Amino acid sequence: MLLTILHAMLFGLLLQPAAADHPTAADLLKQLSGVWRATEDRTPRTSDLDVKVFGAGASNVRNVTLTIEAGGRGKLSVSTAVVGRDGRRYAPSVVEANFTIADPVSSSFGRLSPTITVVDAEERYLDGGHERWPIEGARVSITVIDPAAGEIEFRWDTRDGRGSFGAALKRQVRDTRPRT
Repeated sequence: MLLTILHAMLFGLLLQPAAADHPTAADLLKQLSGVWRATEDRTPRTSDLDVKVFGAGASNVRNVTLTIEAGGRGKLSVSTAVVGRDGRRYAPSVVEANFTIADPVSSSFGRLSPTITVVDAEERYLDGGHERWPIEGARVSITVIDPAAGEIEFRWDTRDGRGSFGAALKRQVRDTRPRT
């Protein structure tokens, strides 16, 4: 009988997966909650038409901010514009999406990916008529290699592919110094 108990204890412990190998969304959210940003993305506009409309030296500019709450809610903000050499902004727009992070968390080759559901998404143009369009069928994915590293792989995909992108996001450290 003692041998049976030892056998059950030994093999029962050996066959159970380690908690670190299969984290839950709650475990991952402890590391992910906060503000994340991508490095500003600049793509030069160099066609003859671009030079005529925006001037030489204009670029498409994209800024990405991701905010994740400890409870699993998140918000994505993607601002885009064409910026001329003189700093003038043309066709500024913002995409905002609300999403939730939940179980299960998949693991592949040491990379963790929680289940993410986009609740709603909208694109707004900030000039002209201030048009708004809902974005249906959008998907967000986050891949974490090391939850404590301060960097995640982020992917935004739209149903038609327009505006889809991937980026490395870095955790933003809050400045706690007193302001003078």
